[in-house]
Amino acid sequence: MLKNIKILLKADCLGWLNSLKHDKQAWRKNVLKGIGYLIFIVALSVLGYSLFMHLRSTDAPPPLLLSVINGFMVFGIIVVAKELMESSLKILYEAPDSALLHAAPIKPVAIFGYKFIHIIATRFLSMLCFLGPPWVAFGIIFELPWYFYIVLFPVSVCLLVLIASYVAISVMVIVRFFSSTGLLATLKVIGTAIGVAVGFLLSFSLFAGADAVPIKRFILDWASTKTGSTAATWYPHEWIGKFLLSWTTEVTLWIKLRWVFGGLGISLVSIGLAVLTAQGIYQHGWEKIRQLKTKRKPARNNNYPTASNLSSTFVTLGRGKVQSLMLKDFLIFIKHTGRVIAIVMLTFFLAIHIGVLFAGGSGADENAAKILTFQVLLYSLLITFGMSCNGLRDEAKTWWMLKSAPVTPNLIFTSKFLTTLLCALIYAEFWSLTAVILLGIPTHNWVPVLLTPIITLPVACALNTMIGTLPWMAELTHQPKPILRVLTFTVTLFIDMICVIAPIIAWWTKNIAVFFVLIILLAGVFAMSYRSGIGNLRKLLVAQV
Repeated sequence: MLKNIKILLKADCLGWLNSLKHDKQAWRKNVLKGIGYLIFIVALSVLGYSLFMHLRSTDAPPPLLLSVINGFMVFGIIVVAKELMESSLKILYEAPDSALLHAAPIKPVAIFGYKFIHIIATRFLSMLCFLGPPWVAFGIIFELPWYFYIVLFPVSVCLLVLIASYVAISVMVIVRFFSSTGLLATLKVIGTAIGVAVGFLLSFSLFAGADAVPIKRFILDWASTKTGSTAATWYPHEWIGKFLLSWTTEVTLWIKLRWVFGGLGISLVSIGLAVLTAQGIYQHGWEKIRQLKTKRKPARNNNYPTASNLSSTFVTLGRGKVQSLMLKDFLIFIKHTGRVIAIVMLTFFLAIHIGVLFAGGSGADENAAKILTFQVLLYSLLITFGMSCNGLRDEAKTWWMLKSAPVTPNLIFTSKFLTTLLCALIYAEFWSLTAVILLGIPTHNWVPVLLTPIITLPVACALNTMIGTLPWMAELTHQPKPILRVLTFTVTLFIDMICVIAPIIAWWTKNIAVFFVLIILLAGVFAMSYRSGIGNLRKLLVAQV
C-alpha cells in the first residue's frame, strides 16, 4: 500500500511541476491566489498586532489573552475546515483521475491515503495564511524567543492533520449514507457562504484603530465573556491556545512538551480513524457518487427559467440584435460564480463604509460624500470588468458563431458597452441614492453625487470595453500573455481611477470652466475608445483563429 501511495505522490508532483513549466493558466491562477492570500495575511496581521499590543500595554490577565488567542484559532479553523470540505469533495470523489484509480489494481485505502496527503499538501498554505499571522504577531508583541517560530511549523502540521482527518471522515460518512445531488450542492453553497462571510469579517480589520467602529473593543468584550468558559482542553483551539500561552509564562519544559506530545498523539489517532473509515466506506461512497451522476438527465433542457425571466425583462428595452446580444453578454457574465462572489464582497465593503459614516454622523461632511462617490464609482467599474475587459475572452469557444453571424463590429462593441454601462450605472445610482437618503447628505450635494456616475461611467465603460478588444486581452487569435494582461489591467485600473477622480476634483473646485474642459476631455476619450474598439473588433472578426 505504501509503495502505491509513493508512486501516486511522485506522479502528482511531476504533474504539478510540469504544469508550472508549461501551463500559463496555472501560473495565472497561482498569482491570483497568492494576491488573495497576501490580502488575508495583511488583514489578520493588522488585527492581531492591534489586539495583542493593547493586551500587552494593559497587562491583560492570562485568561483574557487565552480567549483572544482562541478567538483567532476558532476563526482560522472554520476557514480551513471550509476549504478542506470543498477539497475533500472535489479530490476524493470528483477528481478526473478517480475513475482510473478505482479501476486500477490499487486498494481503496491506498487511493484514500494518496488523496488525503494531497489534500493536506494543498491546504497547508491556507493554514499558514489564516493562523500564522496572529501567531507571529503574538510572538513579536510578547518578545518570544526565535525557536517559538520554528515550533509553529510542526504545530501547524499537527493541527491541519487533525482538522483534515475529521473533515474527511465527515465527508465520507455524508457521501456514503446521506448523499444526494441536493445535499452535495448545499454543502458547496455553504462553503461559498462561509468564504463571503470571511471576507466580510476581515474587512473590519480596516477599522481596527478607528473610534467610529469600536472593533477592538467589541472583540475584547467578547473575549472577556469567554474567560469563564469550561471548554474541554482537548478541543484543537484550546490545547494549541494553552500551548502558545505557555511561552509567555514561566513554565517548565515538561509542560510545553506535554502539549506537544498531546497534539501529536491526537493527530496520529485522527489519521488512524480516517484510514479505518476509508477502508470501510470510501469505495462504496465513490460508487454512490458515480451513480448519482449517471442518474442525471442526459438530455439538455432548453427551458431555462432564469434566461426566460431575463429575456422578458430585456423585452422592455425593445427587440432587436442589440438587445439579444446584450442578453447574451449578461448571461455569460453571471454564469461565473467567482464574479458573483466578488460583487457580494465589494457590496459588503461598501455597506460597511456607509454604516461607518452613518454611525459616526459624517453624512453632512462634504469630504465624506466625495470619498463615498469615488468608492461607488470604482466598485461599479470593478464589478463590470468581466463584461468589459474580459467580455471577448469569455467567448473564445463560441467566437466562430459571431464571425459567421450577420453582425457588424459596431453592433458587437455597442452591445458589450451598453451591457457594461447599464449594470454599472444601476449599481452606482442605487448606492448613491441609498447614501443620500441614509446619511442625510445636504441638498446642495445631491446633484454632484447623483450626476457624477452619469458623466464618468460612459467614458470609463467605453475605455474598458476597448481594452477588452486588444488582441492579448481577447486571447482569440494569440497565445495567452498573462504578464502583459496583468500590466494592462493595472494600467486600466489606474486610468479608471483618473476618470473617477477628475469629476470629483471639478466638483471640489466649483469652477464652471474646469467642468466644461473636463466634459470635452471625457467626450474625446469616449470617442477615441469607441472608434478604437470597433477597429480592433473588425481585425479580430477577419483574423484566422
